[in-house]
Amino acid sequence: MTAFFVLSDGQSLFEVRLKILGLLPQIQHPKYRAIDKNTDTASQQSADATLPLFSKYLIQSPVRRAMMSSSSSNRPVWNQPESTYPQTGLKVFNSLTKSKVPFVPREGNNVSWYGCGPTVYDAAHMGHACNYVTFDIIRRIMEDYIGYDMSVVMNITDVDDKIILRARQKHLLKQYQDDASLSLEQVVDDVTAAFNEFVNKHFKDFIEPRMGKVVTSEDWKEFVAAVDQGKDAAFVASDEKTPMRYSAASTAFFALSVARLHLAEGKAGADEMLKLTSSAEDILSPWLDRLHGAEVTDQRIFRDLAAFWEKDFFEDMDALNVRRPHVLTRVSEFVDEIVRFVQRIIDNGYAYEVDGSVYFDVSAFDGKNDHFYAKLEPTSKGNSRLLADGEGSLSKDEFKKRNSSDFALWKLSKPGEPRWPSPWGEGRPGWHIECSVMASEILGAQIDVHVGGIDLAFPHHDNELCQSEAHFENQQWVNYFMHAGHLNIEGLKMSKSLKNFITIKEALKKYSARQIRTLFLLSQWNKPLFFDAKSMEEAIVVEKSLSNFFANTTALLREFRLRQSESDARRHTLAPELDVLEALKDAKSQVHRALLDSFDTPTAMRAIQEIVSRTNTYLQRGRDNIDLQVVQTVVEYVSRIMRVFGMSNESSALGWGSSAASSDGQGAADRESILLPVARVLSDFRDVVRELALSGGDKQALLKLCDKIRDNDLPELGVIIDDHGDGRALVKIADPEEIRRDRERQEAEIAQRLLTKQREAQKAEEKRQSRLAKGKQSPEEMFRTPEMLDLYSAWDERGIPTKDKAGEELTKNKVKKLTKEYDAQKKLHEKYLESLSA
Repeated sequence: MTAFFVLSDGQSLFEVRLKILGLLPQIQHPKYRAIDKNTDTASQQSADATLPLFSKYLIQSPVRRAMMSSSSSNRPVWNQPESTYPQTGLKVFNSLTKSKVPFVPREGNNVSWYGCGPTVYDAAHMGHACNYVTFDIIRRIMEDYIGYDMSVVMNITDVDDKIILRARQKHLLKQYQDDASLSLEQVVDDVTAAFNEFVNKHFKDFIEPRMGKVVTSEDWKEFVAAVDQGKDAAFVASDEKTPMRYSAASTAFFALSVARLHLAEGKAGADEMLKLTSSAEDILSPWLDRLHGAEVTDQRIFRDLAAFWEKDFFEDMDALNVRRPHVLTRVSEFVDEIVRFVQRIIDNGYAYEVDGSVYFDVSAFDGKNDHFYAKLEPTSKGNSRLLADGEGSLSKDEFKKRNSSDFALWKLSKPGEPRWPSPWGEGRPGWHIECSVMASEILGAQIDVHVGGIDLAFPHHDNELCQSEAHFENQQWVNYFMHAGHLNIEGLKMSKSLKNFITIKEALKKYSARQIRTLFLLSQWNKPLFFDAKSMEEAIVVEKSLSNFFANTTALLREFRLRQSESDARRHTLAPELDVLEALKDAKSQVHRALLDSFDTPTAMRAIQEIVSRTNTYLQRGRDNIDLQVVQTVVEYVSRIMRVFGMSNESSALGWGSSAASSDGQGAADRESILLPVARVLSDFRDVVRELALSGGDKQALLKLCDKIRDNDLPELGVIIDDHGDGRALVKIADPEEIRRDRERQEAEIAQRLLTKQREAQKAEEKRQSRLAKGKQSPEEMFRTPEMLDLYSAWDERGIPTKDKAGEELTKNKVKKLTKEYDAQKKLHEKYLESLSA
């Protein structure tokens, strides 16, 4: 291993910096000459004196930041791995350098990869999909396109504060709901007590200055008014969870109000109690946990919750076509290894034990033996909010730490928490230590690639790095750290803790897995991404264009193979075909460069869209004037890249392929399930045609029948008949579910256009009726109303005023204005009279 910042012979630090900036060719001055180790001190001082002139440029350079050595206090050194094995030219954006750097595996073509898995306590959401689909795409590019031999490890966090709290609270709430001895009156009292506790705990900073008293459920409406129905700017900004908590309190208050009405009406059955406890779950569960959480001793309660959501998570990953890891690890299966790992850190002088818990000593580590704390996010050192989040909601032992930045490696288990034996007493692993131990146990003392979401960079990943380097006494546990960008919804980071999320299952009801993957392919993997209707519509358009391309071309190729005959002795590869092949060569080059440039899938997708568009233009020549061998060459390449991106699981099929089995022992059954519905449609069609022929039916009835089988019957089975101008239809195969979604989307668009048209017509009619209502009054009477009699005293023969109330003649301009109003009213009145006669 050598430092990434290496000077070639005869180059100074300054000269290399100038090369980075592209300034060296423009600077010709003795003081800028190259300085090697033999150069005199005066010359070196002369060169170094010029550095401030360019500091504002140098400090902005990502390469400059990557190269800063450990002598600089704000960035650690990063060592570029070396290998004698031929390299691929891949560059990756490395979070450790904040720049793109050459990717060099430690062991030839073998790549060790560790990915942070989920904490399984609830349904996976689209933020998880963004992370796991994104890195699935990158993994596939490395495995299937570049050709690395990957060893992929992922963990499941099945021991964690969130799991403990959720499992305990779910258990206690169900136990409470199943308690047959409870009455609705008692439940109302309990929910009221939970409500009062919840509100005064979470809104304390606003209750005291604005209410001047402890708030109870009786005061809630007054508090709601004080915070402007929860929209008060200071109230909303006080904590990112405030809107969620306000919503929970409002829901519980409404449920309480309904329950009190039921009590007054004598409705106090089990249904009423269940409705109240379910609606107030977010405030009742923490209250029950505070009272009885310590009594939960059955560890199966925690394991069962984690196992349920782990299974649910992998169902979602399978639905999204995310490859499984080669090795899956769970925290609960590595506790003994974690204990040994922690003991080694203690022995090395980087951790200490206090009352049964073990904490990592950041001060002892940072700066010792070339160690550096917070390599990924140095500016986040000391961020109390992030540090507290990293310790978990059940950890309240800050006063036991030597330093606020220290973090738990092992936690003494309190009553109501899972526990394992250790030299320090019964306890459980800290959050950060799990990944260090499981990754190292499987992949060794150094890892090529570590991936995860950007929200885990600090403190989780930074703590992983320091505790692993403390254990192994090395300076670079991970060579390449890659972080996926945030997924945002409605301008906010998608977050389970904020209840600002869409589950993967909910998203898959509206969009296909391929459409969702297309969204991620069109976005830079390490940048923020917005998940909304507009971005998904763009993804749908791209995915639809590819689907149409595959459907058209595979249908043409299928037809070509069926009708293929001997050579006609004519040359078919002419200028148009050569143009397509040249465009394909350009597309291949663009895709290759893009994928080696830190997995730049947006650029690669644009190149794919361009060759698809170019080929579609070529197809417009008509099936008798195209070379389908050329078309097949394009389709094979586009299909291959789509398979690399995980858009299809097929190993060799063109387009999206088919999920039908053919050689797994169930082929006959599958053929029957596929062919029988089509045969039934054709049989029904034949029956009706035969009946029409026997009864002397007309041509229009037969054409309608043909339209019905084309537009309704066959599409439901995934068969599309596309009529062409040459009289020969093209038969295409598509996913029936996608056809259904497209049809629903088209119907929704038509319905929306119709609704808009109806609203516009209604608005126009209301406007017309308003004008007609105005025209009801005759122009002769418009200036003789009681209000007008107070303004005027004389009128001409048409009823237009000529004198004001005092008897003075009106000015010409005034008369002119009144005459104009008279003429307008006359037209309105005439239209009104016409409407009556109509």
